[in-house]
Amino acid sequence: MIRNLIVIIIASIVGLAAAKFTESIVGGNAGDAAGARYIAGLVVGYFLGAFIAAAIALIGGRRWAPLGWLGAATIFFGAVITMVTYALPFIMWPASAAACALGGWIAIRLLKAEAAPPATGGEGLFD
Repeated sequence: MIRNLIVIIIASIVGLAAAKFTESIVGGNAGDAAGARYIAGLVVGYFLGAFIAAAIALIGGRRWAPLGWLGAATIFFGAVITMVTYALPFIMWPASAAACALGGWIAIRLLKAEAAPPATGGEGLFD
């Protein structure tokens, strides 16, 4: 249980960093929120962030699919914070939701995660 919590925290930090880094590479700023380049950069950043967060969560969490979805959901929560903070076009809401869901889904499929909880060896604190 604690292992999964630590993995999700690490996955969220790395995924959000990847999303913001991608956003900064594309350029633009919140003042140019209506610009197509800025919107595309945000959507691509959310996709990459969700994919990376889900992949890290799955690798650290023994390929348990709900951890991958939780990793992708944390990136979507970051996207919601960005969309509420700045005046972004309405198209960003469904686009960012789709990008985060697609990134999480692809990571889950590529790593062949399962919905059943992984078998643990014992009843210890970190199992």
